This record gives sequence, C-alpha cells and structure tokens, in this order.
Amino acid sequence: MIVKKNVSSIEQYLKQRRVNLRKKIAFIPTMGALHEGHLSLIKLAKDKGRYVIVSIYVNPSQFAPNEDFSKYPRTLKSDLEKLRKISVDLVFTPVTKDISEYTHQKYSFKTFGLEKKLCGKFRPNHYLGVSEIVLKFLSIINPDFAYFGEKDYQQYIFIERIVKQTILKTKIIMGKTIRNKDGLALSSRNKYLSEKEKNIAKYIYKYLKQSRLLIKKGQLISTVLKKQEDDMLKLGFSKIEYLEVKDSNLRKSNLPHNKSRIFIAAKINNIRLIDNILI
Repeated sequence: MIVKKNVSSIEQYLKQRRVNLRKKIAFIPTMGALHEGHLSLIKLAKDKGRYVIVSIYVNPSQFAPNEDFSKYPRTLKSDLEKLRKISVDLVFTPVTKDISEYTHQKYSFKTFGLEKKLCGKFRPNHYLGVSEIVLKFLSIINPDFAYFGEKDYQQYIFIERIVKQTILKTKIIMGKTIRNKDGLALSSRNKYLSEKEKNIAKYIYKYLKQSRLLIKKGQLISTVLKKQEDDMLKLGFSKIEYLEVKDSNLRKSNLPHNKSRIFIAAKINNIRLIDNILI
C-alpha cells in the first residue's frame, strides 16, 4: 500500500502509474475514523477488480463554527492499518495548507437547491464545502469511479448531479448503508455515544421501518411522521431536526413510490445522527 501526503506527489505518482495501469481507478473519499461502512465501499470497488484509492482528510470547510471539527475523531494510524489489511492500493492523506492551495479548472454548475434541503437547512455551508473538496480530489486523481454511502444519500445525489455538469468523467456510485446488529447505521459519530445513548439511537431504524410500513398501508404521511416524531422525543431523543418523505431528487413526495425515501436527522444530546430508507 502506497501513502501519499501532498498533491504534487500523488499527481506525479499517478501520471507514471497510469501508463501501465490496466485497471479502472476507484476513489473513496473519507474523513477517517474508518468503520465497516467505509470498508464496504472499498470492498465493492475491489470486487470489480479496480485500482483503489482512499483519501483521509477532515475537511474544515464543511463544518460550521459551532460544529465538531476540532473534536471529530482522528485515528490515522489505525485507519491505515485497516486499509493495509484489505490491500488498498493508494492512500492520500493531504494536509490542509497543501490541499487548500491547490487550484483546479473552475467548474460551473447548478445545485438545484439540493444543498438547502434536509441537512442543508441546519448546516447551511456544508454541501458547498463538500463539493469544493470532492471536486479538488476528483481533479487531482481523475478516477473512473467514486463511491459514496447510502446513509448520506443527500451528499451522494448532490455530488452526482454536480459532477455530471463538469468535464470530469468520474461515475458516482452509491454503496448500501451498513448497520450494526441493532440496525443503527454505522457512522464515525457513533463513537460519541454512551451505552445509554446507543440504546436510544437504535430506535431510529426501527421507527423508519415502522413509518414505511404504515405509509405503505395507506396512512397519511403527515399523520404518520408527526406521531413518530412525538414518540421519539418521548423515548429520549433531544430533537428531531427533520423527518420527511422525499423522492429520489429530494422533492417532497406526497404519493410515495418505490424510489421515495424517508429521511431523518435526530439529536441525542449534542450528537447528530442521520439515516434514510427506501419506501
């Protein structure tokens, strides 16, 4: 496994490597604190016989001043060991000064307001920060494929729509949500949860599944979601930022079909957890 720490070294390495590389290049961007969700995306790419590149970078531009940038788990040593064990080909671990000074061709694109919906209402600069760093990585690495997790569906669809409008040839692929035995979607932020909080958090998936069942039985969406929200608050959730049904383009879905999803962002004390499932 090769590790590159600055833009010029990875560009030079890939320029030389591409000459003889017969495999398609797959890229998985991460902020580290790797778990089975990240590893499942890597395995998805490896199963296709692709040359796998993983980035580890906690991107400051996608955090608001009141968010957990300074506390976000940084576990580079153990992350690299996990990647080594599953035979990742190349890891990119840039420092902020180097990556922030990197400039690429200016891309113009429409966001279609996707960055203002769901999580975007509560994290107003988040998705523009995500798009900025992802476009930098794609410009540096120029992969054939880039993988994103289903748990962050809004991020996936936002990046997928943007990349299609650029000259970049990267295909954006979504990997399924990975859950623990209780159904809680794996997330780096789960490390913040106490045992008591984990016992509350596991109900997110249970309530999503219950909501799906009731909606499929024909109950009014607004009635179902209001009751679920009230029940979750009684159970111990501090706040439900949103619990909504949207179609695959994040438009409001009053008549759900098989591409509609139920989206949730819930807080337990100061820990924010998101999830979604297909109806």
